[in-house]
Amino acid sequence: MKRSKSIDLLLSLIILAAVMLVARNIDNRPSLEEKSSKKAPLLFQITWPAYSGRGEAIQRIVNLYNAENSDAFEITLVDGDEDRNAIEKRLTEPEAATIHVLPYRFVKYFAAKGYLEDLADYFTEEEGWFYPELWRLGQVNGRMYGIPWLGHSIGLIYNKELLAKAAVDVAAIRDLPSLVKALEAVEAKNGVRGIGLVGANHNDVSWMVNQFVYGYGGRLVEQSGMRVAVNTPETKAALHFYRDVLGPHAQPSWIDDSGLEVMEHFRKKKIAFEFQGVWGITDIEKNGHPFDVGIIRLEDIGLYSEVGPMMLSIPGSMSREKKKSALAFIKFMISKEAQLKIMEGEYSPEHDAYYPFRIPVRQDLADSVMTVKYPQYLPFLSAFKRPSIDVPTPKWQIIKDEYYAPGLHQVMTGEVSIEDFLKRIESKGNEILRQP
Repeated sequence: MKRSKSIDLLLSLIILAAVMLVARNIDNRPSLEEKSSKKAPLLFQITWPAYSGRGEAIQRIVNLYNAENSDAFEITLVDGDEDRNAIEKRLTEPEAATIHVLPYRFVKYFAAKGYLEDLADYFTEEEGWFYPELWRLGQVNGRMYGIPWLGHSIGLIYNKELLAKAAVDVAAIRDLPSLVKALEAVEAKNGVRGIGLVGANHNDVSWMVNQFVYGYGGRLVEQSGMRVAVNTPETKAALHFYRDVLGPHAQPSWIDDSGLEVMEHFRKKKIAFEFQGVWGITDIEKNGHPFDVGIIRLEDIGLYSEVGPMMLSIPGSMSREKKKSALAFIKFMISKEAQLKIMEGEYSPEHDAYYPFRIPVRQDLADSVMTVKYPQYLPFLSAFKRPSIDVPTPKWQIIKDEYYAPGLHQVMTGEVSIEDFLKRIESKGNEILRQP
């Protein structure tokens, strides 16, 4: 049976189209040169979701590095959190190849286990860029396993409006007794409570109270880190001041409040002062800027500031080639250029504005651009030279979670005396510190 001419024409067109499609695909294939020039990923795991305001802020800094460097590896940002077990699993993978952002307490923990690369020989001149106390937080036995990158510190934030109504001169607040006088004046003139405190069985009660412990001359552990050092007259005096002197000036619910509730009380003008980090400033800005705020450095009133530096670390099993690229990236992240990018902050679609969520940690920035562009945040930066260390040794995290924070809450409620609390921490704490 003969085919019609129209069918033959249709088949010819189909064959021609197929040939053209194959030819196009061949032309569009990458050449061997293009294949070899494509960068391989080198993962950078942060402690926040990659697709969050903070993740996107960090991604902008990573993009800057990738654009400026012709390295064989492309730094690729990936999700993370502070799940210790998940981080440990990744660090112990054969030839682990991830640059990690780690809280300082995790640096000590994982370095003690032998999971992290010793960075001491790669970062020598950089030590002078940072406050000595901050730099030492990345060390174990004199070797360097975490390089400070960004962090937070705590300041005493105040409502300028409430202080002005009470005729309180901020410059006159130079120690704890003068702070108490200021609280009394604010309460008398405004009908609000003077200061926000934390008393709940929560992570916040630990770092909040420890600022006073260090301020009174106390310590959590001995210099060696092998014995608990809280059972002293200095710590007893600090707890007494916090509970019995400041407590009556705090919000009525302070015994059951965390830092989150304190921020809410401050925002609603129910208290005049609060202990907060940079987020205490941005919280007011994000909520309509109902009043102007100021910051008092804790060192100016005799206290030590809680600090939370995040460190950059790499696994000890990372290949030589990737290690070279990882070190170059870390050096960029602590450069002045990258450090100042931190202050650009995270984007808030709701307010169409950017807000800092952490601060850079280089001490030399205070004398340069920070002074000009971000002077309101300088008190937070200078706090790194006099830090309150909430977890001075890796095992203190266990003591804190199981005994210290719950016990502090009981002290604030009056269920346990200060003396019995300190004895219990000394006993239970030393048991934990002696464990292998």
